[in-house]
Amino acid sequence: MNLQNISNDELIFRMEKLARTERKITHLVLWHIAEIDSRKLYTDLGYDGMYAYLTRGLGYSEGSAYRRLQSARLLKNVPSVAEKIETGKLNLSQLTQIQKCLNESKKSGERISAQKTLDVLSKLENMNTFDTQKTLALEMNLPIVTYEKIQPQKDSSVRIELTLTQEQFVELEKARSLMSHICPEGNWSDVIAELSRRFNNKKLGALPKLTQPAIAAGFHQKN
Repeated sequence: MNLQNISNDELIFRMEKLARTERKITHLVLWHIAEIDSRKLYTDLGYDGMYAYLTRGLGYSEGSAYRRLQSARLLKNVPSVAEKIETGKLNLSQLTQIQKCLNESKKSGERISAQKTLDVLSKLENMNTFDTQKTLALEMNLPIVTYEKIQPQKDSSVRIELTLTQEQFVELEKARSLMSHICPEGNWSDVIAELSRRFNNKKLGALPKLTQPAIAAGFHQKN
């Protein structure tokens, strides 16, 4: 499709219309998944579960299939979610996260009421991933996970995963903001490496800046 000759206004109009259509189709897809799952029709097609049907039968990626299946199950129990999907107030990642919380609470013997679920969904509207996870941790009383892992990789880089207290994370965020002119991309690996280099220079004296292997760091905030 050649869009180069379309005016800017027409291009934006088309894009917004397509986005609305995509969201509408998404919630219709979820309703169909929920009904097929409920009837277990995947068995008639030779699949041992709905997930297998979505991945092997319909060609969804594993992540896409998981998000759609979890979202469809939430939609079936909370039908009003459909309107929030269509308007873009909630996305599949958010629905998947809250359904995962509901699944875990059910396993532990603690059932979360439909009204509580609706209240939490309302609070999640238009939130980004970080704020969504923070709200769910508070509202769903998720256990605090303390975690630290250092894993070497084949290219000599090191992957670091750790848990920060709220105070620690605030300080690190502040440092990243103050160093935005030095690390414009805001990558945590760059920020940590630069902070370490400056601290070492201050304590050990001026040192030549060494080329560091890339460090992929995953951060989980502890609330």
